[in-house]
Amino acid sequence: LSLDKSVISAVLHEYRYHNADVLIREDITVDDLVDALSKRTVHLRGIIVFNKIDLCNTRELTKLRQEFPDASFISAEGNIGLEELKEKIYTELGFIRIYLKPQGKEPDMDEPLVVLHGSTVRDVCLKLHRDFIKKFRYAQVWGPSAKHEGQRVGLEHTLHDTDILTIVTER
Repeated sequence: LSLDKSVISAVLHEYRYHNADVLIREDITVDDLVDALSKRTVHLRGIIVFNKIDLCNTRELTKLRQEFPDASFISAEGNIGLEELKEKIYTELGFIRIYLKPQGKEPDMDEPLVVLHGSTVRDVCLKLHRDFIKKFRYAQVWGPSAKHEGQRVGLEHTLHDTDILTIVTER
């Protein structure tokens, strides 16, 4: 390890850990240790995207693909790999699409509301307008999370990708 035990002990003491067993399985920096102990640090998933692949020669592109096998390779101008990138964004970053259906109308299947996997009807209401929570009566769901088409659900119902949602409020 590049970190000395006295440095680790000092950092732990600073974060009010006075009696702890610490197991470090890889070579880390002081910043890595501080990040691990800090409750304010949030690690988010990410994806690597290489653009302008139409300007790369085959040898460079092959080298990049070997070095970064999980990366997406696109050309925005050449419209190469964009659909695959969109799918990767949804799956890797945990997004789902919710289609909104106003009462008595057809659902808007062109522009979904994009929310995180595990979102509830409450989360969607808060995204749209806080009055939806105050005036909420029930919601109706069509799609993968519904037991039957047009199922009545409450605020805590967890939505799935491609669900269609109607929110019914008091007038």
